[in-house]
Amino acid sequence: MKRATASLDRTSTAVVGLALIALGGGAIAWERGKFPGRERIDAAFVDTTVDAGWWPWALGAAAIVLVLLGLWWLLAHLPRRSVGTVAFASTPDSDVDGRLSVDLTTAAKSAAKSLAAHEGVVSASGRSVSDRGERVVEITATLDPTVASLDTVSAAAAQTRNDIVTSLDGTPAAVRILLQCGKSRKQSARVS
Repeated sequence: MKRATASLDRTSTAVVGLALIALGGGAIAWERGKFPGRERIDAAFVDTTVDAGWWPWALGAAAIVLVLLGLWWLLAHLPRRSVGTVAFASTPDSDVDGRLSVDLTTAAKSAAKSLAAHEGVVSASGRSVSDRGERVVEITATLDPTVASLDTVSAAAAQTRNDIVTSLDGTPAAVRILLQCGKSRKQSARVS
């Protein structure tokens, strides 16, 4: 979303929210008889409507519709971090007519599976995210806490990174490999 669109969206949301708060406050003041100038307003239709048998059902239905609209509005504005497929840059010497693309999530999962097979790595997972407008292939590897040297693990991580960069050559995507230490059996044992 562009900055101007986001600003307009936030401003309109704030105005609608403040209007709804004012409307709710006015309804509470009206009900308690503290609404200024209530005596001068002819609102007999309001009293007859509120006393009607269908009013609670109509009010409940309207409330449900408004809650569902509010939830839809919130879900529509959640940030989407997944990238999905990305097109390769075209090359002038290509014999292929058409468009090639790669699914970054599949590439990340495949690279994570390859990294998890190395000694010293307990597990690894991969995903593709959008981080501040840049596509990122992110791999998180959990290391064995008993590993004596990080040289083999760092070499495996560097090789995995190089494999990703080579396989995605021409694709605008960065690579991030996060290494985290797993829990040892002593740390996970409970004391009673």
